[in-house]
Amino acid sequence: MLASAQRAYDDVVVGQSELFGGGAAHAPLAVGQVEPWLPAERLQKEFDAIGFFLSGHPLDDYAAALKRMRVQSWAEFARAVRAGASAGRVAGTVVARTERRTRTGSKMGIIELSDPTGHYEAVVFSEGLAQFRDLLEPGAAVLLTLSAELQGDDVRARIQMVEPLDQAAARLAKGLRVFLRDERPIESVAKRLEGPASSRAALDNGEVALVLMLGEGTEVEVKLPGRFKVSPQIAGAIKAVPGVVAVEAV
Repeated sequence: MLASAQRAYDDVVVGQSELFGGGAAHAPLAVGQVEPWLPAERLQKEFDAIGFFLSGHPLDDYAAALKRMRVQSWAEFARAVRAGASAGRVAGTVVARTERRTRTGSKMGIIELSDPTGHYEAVVFSEGLAQFRDLLEPGAAVLLTLSAELQGDDVRARIQMVEPLDQAAARLAKGLRVFLRDERPIESVAKRLEGPASSRAALDNGEVALVLMLGEGTEVEVKLPGRFKVSPQIAGAIKAVPGVVAVEAV
C-alpha cells in the first residue's frame, strides 16, 4: 500500500501522465492471504509501535471473570485508598519491569502495569521480587494483591502477592460454546484451542462445544471429546476468528 502511494506521488511530482491522456488505471493491491494476529498479539504490536493500546485492552476479555472475582480496577482501588483503604486486589498487564538496588544493597523492582482504567506503578521488594520475577514479565496478565498508602495526592502501591490471571480465571471456567454458521472457521478454531488436556491437569479445564447455526432457529451442537483450556484470552482469540458468530462461556 505504501509503495503504491509512493509511486502515485512520484508520478505527480515529476509530471508523469498516461501516454494517451486520461487517468491512470487503478491496479488492484496485491494483498496476501494471511491468518490475522490473535487479539493479544495485535494489542502488543500496537503498544510496541505507539506506546499504548489502541483497539482495546488485553484485559477486556477478562471483564466478566474479574467482576465475578470482585477484583477492583486500578481507578476503583485508588479511590478506595484515598478514602482510607490500605489493601486490595487488582489486575494488570505488565508493561515494563525495572530492577534497582536499595540503599541496603538488596534488589527491588518497579513494575509498570496497565488496565482499562489507566497506567500505574507498584513496587516489589527483594523477597517478593525473587518469588514473583518470572510472573512479572512484560506482556503478562496478572492478578495482584496490593498494599498502598497515600503520599501527597499519589497512591503508592506495593505488591504482596502475584498470580497469573489465566490461572485465577480458570477456576471459574466450566466450558465454551462456539457458534458457527458453516465449517470454514473450524480449522482456525482448532489452532486456538489448547488441548485436549489429560490426567490431573484436566481438572482445571473445561468442555468445548461447537454450535452450528443452520438458520430458521435450528442449531446443531457437537461436544468435542476431551477437556480444553478455556481461559478468557483463548475465548477472545476464538471470537476473533473470521466466521465465528459468538463465543459463550458456560
